Amino acid sequence: MKTQKTIFIIEYAKGSDKGFDGFRPDSKPILRAIEEATSFRTEIVFFKPNKKYQLLEYLKKNAHAVISRINPGNLKQVDEYFQFLKALGDTGIEIHTHPDVMINLDFKDILAKLKGTNLGDDESYFYHKFSDFASKFPDDLKKHGIRVLKTNYGSTGEGVYLVREQEDGSIISTEAVNNEKYFYDDIHEFISKFEKNFEEDSEYAAYFQGKTGFVGCRYLERIKEGEIRVLLVNDKAISVVHKKPQEGEFSATLFSGAKYNYESPKEPKWKDVVSLTMEGLQDLKPFLAGQNFPLLWTMDYILDYNEDGSDKYVLSEINCSCVGITTELQYAKDVAQVFVK
Repeated sequence: MKTQKTIFIIEYAKGSDKGFDGFRPDSKPILRAIEEATSFRTEIVFFKPNKKYQLLEYLKKNAHAVISRINPGNLKQVDEYFQFLKALGDTGIEIHTHPDVMINLDFKDILAKLKGTNLGDDESYFYHKFSDFASKFPDDLKKHGIRVLKTNYGSTGEGVYLVREQEDGSIISTEAVNNEKYFYDDIHEFISKFEKNFEEDSEYAAYFQGKTGFVGCRYLERIKEGEIRVLLVNDKAISVVHKKPQEGEFSATLFSGAKYNYESPKEPKWKDVVSLTMEGLQDLKPFLAGQNFPLLWTMDYILDYNEDGSDKYVLSEINCSCVGITTELQYAKDVAQVFVK
C-alpha cells in the first residue's frame, strides 16, 4: 500500500485574497513551515467544481491531510465544496478544518446556541425565516432601542447592520461593511424593505439546511474601543489581536479601515480574555461533531461591563473557514506544529 506523505492546501482561483502569483500570500509560507518541521511533502491544488471528481481521486491517492484555504464567500456553491471535503474526510484523510466543524462554529447562529454558557449572551436570537423576524424583531428593537443584525454567514462586515429606533419612531440602519446609512419612516417600512435580505433554503443543500437568516445581538457601546480577537491553532491561543475601528465607525474590519495590533496571549492585560477562551473550549466541544478544533481560527469579543464595573468580554463571532495570517507569517510555524508527529 502506498504511503501517503503529502499535505495539500486547497485554494480557489477567484477572489480578492490572491497575491500577484495567483495564490493566497500565506499558503506557501504555511507549507514551507510544514516541510521544515516534518517529513511531509506539500502541494497546492485548486478546487474547480467541474473537475472536483478528478481532484477527489488525486487527493485520495496522495494526501495525508488537506488544509482548506478557500474563503467560502468566493464560492458560488459553498455547500458543494463542503460535501467535497466531507467525502475526502470519509476516506480517512485529515481535513483541516472539517466541514462539520465549520458549519457549526463559523455561522453566527452559534451565538444564540451558546446562550446559557459563559461564552453566550442571553439577549442573542436567531431569526431563521423572515416570518420569525417580522413577528419578533419589532419587540426586540423596542426593548433595546438599538440592535445589531448579522447575516448568519458572512465576513468582512457584509450583511451586518446596526439598527436604531429614533424618538419619533423612524429607523436608521447602518451597514458595517461601508458604514452607509439607510433611513425608514417606521418599523413597518424597515421590516418590509429588509425582507429581500432573507434567502430561502436550497432543497439541494446538504450542509446549509436551516442556516439562512439573521442573528440579532445587543449593541455594545464599547465596540468603539475595538474588538479583541484571540487567534488559535487547534486548542492553543497563539496571539491576541486588538482590532480598533476608525474614529466614529462601529465596524472593526480591515475593510472598514480598522487597525490591527497583534500581541502575545501571555501579556497580563489579556489574561481574562484568554482564560475565558480556554475555558470556553469545553462549551464549544459539543459542536465539533467528534472532529478536532479548527486548524487556524479566531474567537472575537467586544468589551462590556460587569455589574461591579470590571471588564466583561462578550463573544461576537467565531471565524474558522479561512483565517488569514498574511501580515503575520510567523504564525505559520504554529500551524506546522499540528503536523509534527
